[in-house]
Amino acid sequence: MALGASAFAGSVFVVFLIFAFGVLAPITALIAKAEGQEDHPRGGVLLHHSVGIALGLSAFLVAVLYILMSQLHLLGQTKDVIDLALPFFEITIWSLLPSLLYQTYKQFTDGIGKTKVGMGVMIFGVVFNIAGNFVLINGYWGFPKLGLNGAAWATLMARTLMALAMIAFVHFHPMFKKYLTERWSHRFDRHLTKSLIRLGLPTGMTYIFEVGAFSAAAVMMGWFGSSPLAAHQITISLASMTFLVTIGVGIAASIRVGYEIGRDDRRQARFAGMTAIKIGATYMAVCGVLFMSLRWHLPKIYVTDPDVIAIAAGLFIIVALFQIFDGIQAVSIGALRGMSDTQIPGIIAFFAYWIIGLPTGYFLAFHAGVGPMGVWIGLLIALIIASSLLTLRFHILSNRYLKP
Repeated sequence: MALGASAFAGSVFVVFLIFAFGVLAPITALIAKAEGQEDHPRGGVLLHHSVGIALGLSAFLVAVLYILMSQLHLLGQTKDVIDLALPFFEITIWSLLPSLLYQTYKQFTDGIGKTKVGMGVMIFGVVFNIAGNFVLINGYWGFPKLGLNGAAWATLMARTLMALAMIAFVHFHPMFKKYLTERWSHRFDRHLTKSLIRLGLPTGMTYIFEVGAFSAAAVMMGWFGSSPLAAHQITISLASMTFLVTIGVGIAASIRVGYEIGRDDRRQARFAGMTAIKIGATYMAVCGVLFMSLRWHLPKIYVTDPDVIAIAAGLFIIVALFQIFDGIQAVSIGALRGMSDTQIPGIIAFFAYWIIGLPTGYFLAFHAGVGPMGVWIGLLIALIIASSLLTLRFHILSNRYLKP
């Protein structure tokens, strides 16, 4: 029951978190472009404005999430799931601000090519979170036994420490002095702020359309009961772990494409994007084979319930198939972001997930007799469409605009 409650609460919260990440995401490519032009103070200005956007966005989204919290019972989950999910959800809401601050500073360090900084802080955060979960869930070493809420508190503390670590490192390490030449007490450039938001909002909507589709899938799985919902959470958790690597490749594509555009090396910009897409596809193809081979063993890491294991094993067949398409679309979005192309990818994502994928999944699951696996078949179809159109988009744009 606790696993299902955390899956439900997390699925709702992550839609807003990922939207905010998407709004901030294009800034990485802009910083990389400034780096390619050797305009170091411009990188600091972009960071300054990004922090301002992150603060304003987090305040707005926290208010929205508190309003939404009182309406979670309308999403069709059982009373037991809602009762467990509500306090977990409320604690998690407050991790939004540190998450956005960490992400903002990480995008700055990524954009100037110092990707190990964000990675190091992330590793620290993951280790701290795991340890915090172990201690607070079970009540070891004199700490209270908080159960599911202990996981939320551990996440909040980990994200807060990660944000503070990134802020301290950037503002006090000598390597960043050449970027932070302008005083942050200066007024924000209204036109630059509007430009960043106008560029970031379509990316945020793109993320919402994708992640929101998976969250909607989690809600639909909950309509089948707690076992399918738990199986969904197991499957999506493991699939998300492999997907994070392609997110990294997509960020690298965004940085490299933006950097090469800043250097006005147009052939290299296209080469970098296409190479990154191939790397993402190859990696995810290998992951797909592993998921297919280990589909009966992986669920046992989480549960011993034979019903949950059987459902999850079936879902892993679909996951194995869509891994390659998930990797392609993640990297192609990053490559397009490096070209500051954000609006059309949002339209593609909406069409693929909400016009085709989710309706198809709903029909298969609840009207065609396919059951829980039908929801995931719909997601597979959406990923095939999205990855194909996004890759075609990068191919066309890189040919049209990046030829010397």
